[in-house]
Amino acid sequence: MINNRQSPLLILIYTGVVIIASLITFLIVDISRDMLAGLLLAYVFTVLKLFLIERIIINAIKKAPEKAGSYVKLHYFFRFLLTFLILFIAFVDSSINAYVVAVVFLLLKPAAYIYGFVIKDKSSDYVIVEIEDDDYDEFGDF
Repeated sequence: MINNRQSPLLILIYTGVVIIASLITFLIVDISRDMLAGLLLAYVFTVLKLFLIERIIINAIKKAPEKAGSYVKLHYFFRFLLTFLILFIAFVDSSINAYVVAVVFLLLKPAAYIYGFVIKDKSSDYVIVEIEDDDYDEFGDF
């Protein structure tokens, strides 16, 4: 378990960036149902990916160094594949604006830069606390 988690702060910054970009966009373009569907789909999926990244890092810390690298690479590929599938579904389904989905996915980058500036002055000492987890499987992924 990691104390002093920073992922909620990143999600908060990402939410702010998405809201600001959405407001600017909706001032220029008329709001439609497919745009809102794309916005919601991409936002929820990106937040879930951030939680998944945190979970992967926590599990990788518990593994041996040789296995941790391949574990992280495998899950990176898995997240990349899921992102591709969401974009593919958005481009195929006419009820979801795929361009909005792609832009909302890309908004994570500026949020990460802002996050870097915010935590730059703060102490980023993470404390790793070992706890007994009955559900923990050394060889399992989840």
